Amino acid sequence: FLITTTGALYILDVQNEDGLYNYRCTTRHRYTGETRQSNSARLFVSDPTNSEPGILDGFDRREVMASHRVELPCKASGHPMPKYRWLKDNSPLEPDTRFRQSVTGLLIESAQPTDSGIYVCEVWNSYGNAEVVGRLLVKQPLKAVVSPRKVKGSVGSKVSLHCSVSGSDEYELSWYRNGEIIYPGNNVRITGISRENLIMEGMAKSDGGAYQCFARNNKMSAQDFVQVILEDGTPKILSSFSEKVVNPNEPVFLVCNVKGTPPPSCTWNLDDDPVIKDSHHHPGHYETHEGHVVNQLNITHTKEVDGGVYRCTCRNSAGAVYHQARINVRGAASIRPMKNITAIAGRDAYVHCRVIGYPYYSIKWYKNSHLLPFNHRQRAFENNGTLKLSNVQELDQGEYNCRVLVKPHQETNQSVHLSVKVPPYIQPFAFQRFSIGQRVFIPCVVMSGDQPLDITWQKDGRPIPASLGVTIDNIEFTSSLRISNLSPDHNGNYTCIARNEAAAVEHQSQLIVRVPPQFVVQPTDQDGIYGKTVTLNCSAEGYPRPTLVWKHSKGNGVPQFQSIALNSGSRIQLLVNGSLLIKHVLEEDSGYYLCKVSNDVGADVSKSMYLTVKIPAMITSYPNTTMATVGQQKEMSCTAHGEKPIMVRWEKEERIINPETSRYTVVVKEVADEVISTLKVRWGPGASTSK
Repeated sequence: FLITTTGALYILDVQNEDGLYNYRCTTRHRYTGETRQSNSARLFVSDPTNSEPGILDGFDRREVMASHRVELPCKASGHPMPKYRWLKDNSPLEPDTRFRQSVTGLLIESAQPTDSGIYVCEVWNSYGNAEVVGRLLVKQPLKAVVSPRKVKGSVGSKVSLHCSVSGSDEYELSWYRNGEIIYPGNNVRITGISRENLIMEGMAKSDGGAYQCFARNNKMSAQDFVQVILEDGTPKILSSFSEKVVNPNEPVFLVCNVKGTPPPSCTWNLDDDPVIKDSHHHPGHYETHEGHVVNQLNITHTKEVDGGVYRCTCRNSAGAVYHQARINVRGAASIRPMKNITAIAGRDAYVHCRVIGYPYYSIKWYKNSHLLPFNHRQRAFENNGTLKLSNVQELDQGEYNCRVLVKPHQETNQSVHLSVKVPPYIQPFAFQRFSIGQRVFIPCVVMSGDQPLDITWQKDGRPIPASLGVTIDNIEFTSSLRISNLSPDHNGNYTCIARNEAAAVEHQSQLIVRVPPQFVVQPTDQDGIYGKTVTLNCSAEGYPRPTLVWKHSKGNGVPQFQSIALNSGSRIQLLVNGSLLIKHVLEEDSGYYLCKVSNDVGADVSKSMYLTVKIPAMITSYPNTTMATVGQQKEMSCTAHGEKPIMVRWEKEERIINPETSRYTVVVKEVADEVISTLKVRWGPGASTSK
């Protein structure tokens, strides 16, 4: 006796006694331990007769994972005993330690992708031939690989990751950072046919961590990850220059040694104006073997106008840093021409009085002939001539005068006009709880700010599509958004943007349209087979996501619904889509079922259905082996149970008994939900003992 991997029972070298037994197949659930037993079967053994091969077991298609074992069944009957030969892709199968021809077919150990192909099993004897043709597909396990394997970047830099998936052409791919799913956004792009490319720009310190690529299909899943390490690549100045005094025509050499990732680039400024390369200004830089960037500014034949505050500013994608110091060139002191300044209300403003020439005695600021500072928001830096105005107000607007004491009792001065622009201020607003079909009116009011004002709206960072039917009304400093008939398409983040000469400001609020529950699939009356599995369909949609509850009323009377206990591992389970799964259906499962859906928006919805449990015909009482006296009548009874109508027939030695003959009579009686069939046998000529 041999049981194949597909569950078939082979009996080799059949003997007469093999026909004396009843054969049953018993299955056991791998996880629950539940067992099921088939009905019985008998084997009738006869003397062999010459015949051509007849296929008993074959295959059309087999799928197996790489490195697993697989059997390709091929078994035939016939006399004389058939012979077998295997071919792959029309060529005889070459001997291989992994291939073994067994009694039941071809056994392949540790299948490889190269083993995929068309297999033919040829069977023949002296009376004919037959064949089994089938395809074997060896599938690679789903595998995901993220590259590059080592990712080191800096704050503000760009990071690109690629996920390569093998083993299947059908899969869904998603990206995660530290266990949280990644969605496309302002600085995140996911590209490629299968979303295999993750591109992130302007990386923040919090963006570091484990990045995972998950690939899934109906049968398999795979993942891979890399660690993204973000260093603080913000430029840092390692060494620089300090304030000094030089004579005219004396050379000056300034150095700024900086590090950062990526290597920063630097620029030079003199009193806020860029230093232009010319015959006596020579900026340059080089990179050391440690990755530091050395920036130099060589000034030959200095003049009085070369005096002032020199600033070295270094930038990369992670940030910027600067160093500045004053270089004094001896000569008559004067003030560089100053340009009028525009300041933004609420922010800080700096006004610079740039002095050239050296020496000088003092730098002082005046407004309306009053020496500054005269309030807590003003600060004058006498050493470099800078005036700082904190939290600028409209009253700070006006004329500012810088006076430089060149010699005792000798001054030079210049004035600059400061204009103050007031940025818009939007009164905060928020969407309330809205449901589908309702009307929405939300105003965006700019409470302060210089005019003219430009007020616009966006949805999810883009202009609002005209197809949404959103109306926008602008009146002076107010812009109102109106929606006359809300739908789920209106869900999103709405941003009011106000602009003027000073600045652009925005305020955002999320609109969530609540949708009452409604059925996607309604329950309908169904039939279930006793002992089988049945699914009672019910699914709904709405926002928030609806809750589904099932209730049951036994019998076919007036429904009296009771809640169904749904426990983990129980026979009755609630599926993710809301349907009810009933395993191993019992008679008591019949009756009315109610699917109720609610989400606290509008009225709940419900629908009932009726489950009819069909019971397959089964014999509950078999006739026993019995003795009869020659010449007497004998009765044998058989009881069957199941869905009506039930047909019962009697057989003798595999031949159907005709109850219309004179020797046999069959009497059928229905008792409750059972059928009792009685066979009456009368003695007659030629009668014999049999089954």
